[in-house]
Amino acid sequence: MDKNTFMRELERSLSVLQESELRDILSEYEQHIDMKVKSGLSEEEAIADFGSIPELTAEILEAYHVRGDYASVREDTG
Repeated sequence: MDKNTFMRELERSLSVLQESELRDILSEYEQHIDMKVKSGLSEEEAIADFGSIPELTAEILEAYHVRGDYASVREDTG
């Protein structure tokens, strides 16, 4: 997965967060990817280090005290 795809998917999966929090997180992950690429990894290798998007999203949402299944619950009741 390339950086642009990763960033779009991460943004979509974290859309339950407040806009300012979301922008901070996305900026942080973009910087991490850029640093890893500068150290010699490909974008794909840098992104693979984060694990899967669902696992990463669950960790981030847990840190913000948001249920990891919030998006799927909203879809079921929406």
